[in-house]
Amino acid sequence: AILRRYKHRETLRIAYGDIVVGQEVDVVTRQISYLADAICDAALGFAWRVLRERYGEPRTPEGNTARLVVLGLGKLGGEELNYSSDIDLVLISESDGRTSGPKQVDNREFFERVARLLVKLLSESTELGAAYRVDLRLRPGGSHAPAVVPIESALQYYDMSGRTWERQAFVKARPVAGDRELGTRFLERLEPWIYRRYLSGADIAGIKTLKRKIEQRARRAGQEFHDVKTGHGGIRDIEFAIQFLQLLNGGDLPEIRTPNTLQAIVALEQVGCLTMQERTLLADHYAFLRKLEHRLQIMFDLQTHQLPASDLERRRLAIRAGYRDEPSASALEQFERDLKEKTELNRRILDHLLHDAFSDDPEAEPETDLILDPDPDPEWVAEILSRHGFRNPETAYRHLQDLAREKISFLSTRRSRHFLAAIAPRLIAAIAATPDPDQTLVDLVRVSDSLGGKGVLWELFQTHPPSLQLYTRLCGCSPYLSGILTSNPGMIDFLLDSLLLDRLPTWDELEQNLAELSRGAEELDPILHAFKADQHLRIGVRDILGKEDLADIHRALSDVAEVCVRCIAAHEYRGLVDRFGYPAQEEVPHTADQCDFVILGMGKFGGREPNYHSDLDVMFVYDAEGTTQLHQRRASPTSHQHFFSQWSQRIVKSVTRMGQHGRLYEMDPRLRPTGKSGALAISRAGFLRYFTSGSGQLWERQALCKARPVFGSPAARGRVMEAVREAILAKPFRPEDAREIQQMRFRLEETATPQNLKRGRGGTVDIEFAVQMLQLKWAATKPEVLVPGTLAAIEVLGEVGALSPSDASFFAQAYR
Repeated sequence: AILRRYKHRETLRIAYGDIVVGQEVDVVTRQISYLADAICDAALGFAWRVLRERYGEPRTPEGNTARLVVLGLGKLGGEELNYSSDIDLVLISESDGRTSGPKQVDNREFFERVARLLVKLLSESTELGAAYRVDLRLRPGGSHAPAVVPIESALQYYDMSGRTWERQAFVKARPVAGDRELGTRFLERLEPWIYRRYLSGADIAGIKTLKRKIEQRARRAGQEFHDVKTGHGGIRDIEFAIQFLQLLNGGDLPEIRTPNTLQAIVALEQVGCLTMQERTLLADHYAFLRKLEHRLQIMFDLQTHQLPASDLERRRLAIRAGYRDEPSASALEQFERDLKEKTELNRRILDHLLHDAFSDDPEAEPETDLILDPDPDPEWVAEILSRHGFRNPETAYRHLQDLAREKISFLSTRRSRHFLAAIAPRLIAAIAATPDPDQTLVDLVRVSDSLGGKGVLWELFQTHPPSLQLYTRLCGCSPYLSGILTSNPGMIDFLLDSLLLDRLPTWDELEQNLAELSRGAEELDPILHAFKADQHLRIGVRDILGKEDLADIHRALSDVAEVCVRCIAAHEYRGLVDRFGYPAQEEVPHTADQCDFVILGMGKFGGREPNYHSDLDVMFVYDAEGTTQLHQRRASPTSHQHFFSQWSQRIVKSVTRMGQHGRLYEMDPRLRPTGKSGALAISRAGFLRYFTSGSGQLWERQALCKARPVFGSPAARGRVMEAVREAILAKPFRPEDAREIQQMRFRLEETATPQNLKRGRGGTVDIEFAVQMLQLKWAATKPEVLVPGTLAAIEVLGEVGALSPSDASFFAQAYR
């Protein structure tokens, strides 16, 4: 109550000097500001004393009293408050430590409590009203940061993340309460950041954005003048333009570094940034508008800048502003004529000043200002982003700002924002070209956050546009590939390197690469996962860019899986030999001839047509029964069936194990003749016996059409594939077989949704079943049709006449 009564009394004194005595505007605004200083200082002192009695004095680690300063920004900082202004405050504290009282708290908590009580004392509404509306949002970090910021944290924030609008705000900063020496020291250390002597690209971009924002505000305001503050040629136009010139020139001209607008206008004229006429007109017009603002607020006792709508109220305002009825014109007519002339002249002067500052500045694309503008008009944001296909412009805008912010504290958000703004038009256009721009932007944020330094990425995209296009398409079209980048941030280099590669990797290159990576490795799992991720990313880039045929993409994905399986098989074999000895050919005991082992790829793996997520269907076949031969005393001999089943089991376990890197592949050995309940490995003789005895079902012989050896010696592969051909031909093809295959297909379709491209009606399984049926039918007379790949089989079936040229072409195109 004391603070409010004191404010009322002093405001009455100031208003008397303003209205009755006719004091100049700068005197009035300075008096109002000094009153706010005194009330803030008294409120802070009271809050400090109350909390000191409860917690003791806040102490630094050296034992001194920890200090706190309240900085005034905006009109308070510029000593140009009006009668109903908010006050913008920033609270800066000195040091960490603890209070000295019996109930100790750390200094940060003490200062936070001081800040809360200070705001309450100033802004809480009573029967006498509130002393001031307090705004703390200009503090470092904004409304999400603590109310009181330690001085070193504040300096670090502005150095790493400070934006042009924050520099603009600190043009009008000064200590208003608390330890003014601390405030002065803080502002002196901050001054090189506010007024940069050498403007970087980011600084220039930010100042240009400020310039464009002033111009856009003028265009939106139009020629009609209804608001003293924000109208065309109004108070804010003049203040922003003057601050713009201060930021632009203050690095070299310390004379213009003043928080007060009228003083800045004078200083700018003295150093040659304004002509004498411009100085005189802007100063007079600014004083006129500020006086008009005061009359409005005294007239309505509100924080208003709007001119009254009725002629009667406007006439009263004109008379309060000093106009009188004359024979030639009424007070209202004179007032409105002067207001129109002054604001239009203000606008012409400011347009001229802004144009001269960057006379060769081309019209910036609005997407650039989306990144740089700290407080864009929501309707403008919605207009720009809706144009690019975003369904939720407000959320999309937040995500764009997330792209600008560095998550790592020691990286510069200011630098990141500068480079992002430079590529924003191309980046947003690339996002708009993806199927779902909103989701693409979400994925871009997720992937970019995982990579670390975003500024480096945006800088790269600025100098190398193809990498921007690739990165955006990858995030927009393939959650799987973008997930690889998120899980393996270092692979961004592989992604960009892939743009330089003009082909897919060959099988030999893959095998050699993995052999070099795994040579001497104790832990194979992370190497395999990294190898697969690297190669899938490389293949995926070629796929997304449309530079490869589908069959070649499938072939490369199959080769990656095959090389991984071969590496695991070789690795597991060595451990088994140490334990059981090596499997020898039974007919030649005690020789170096070993019993061969073949892994058959089945399904899409066998046909060399897997996708990025395909399971690996396999069958394990060994050459012959027998017993292992010892090569060291520690080994215990066992049967081949046990040895190869153990080997198969270890391979399956290594491939499918869920570790810290995830699962390498899903591997499914259930297509073997013994089914999921039998031994994993089967001898070649047992395999043949199963089918020639009549036990083999039609669906099993159909599955063998896609069998392909992926591991084993060339001779063993040949023997096993001959057995596969014999198994397929074990029963002659009958017309009923076609109907049975059709019924199997229908059963698969029953459990599929219409959107299922694989098992749904007309999906890829339709083509695969038709091709495999034709292979079974023609295999006896045309053995060349038994090729595992669907597209290759279609081609051969067309060549032998099993398919007409038109049908073969249709199936191939539809399958692709």
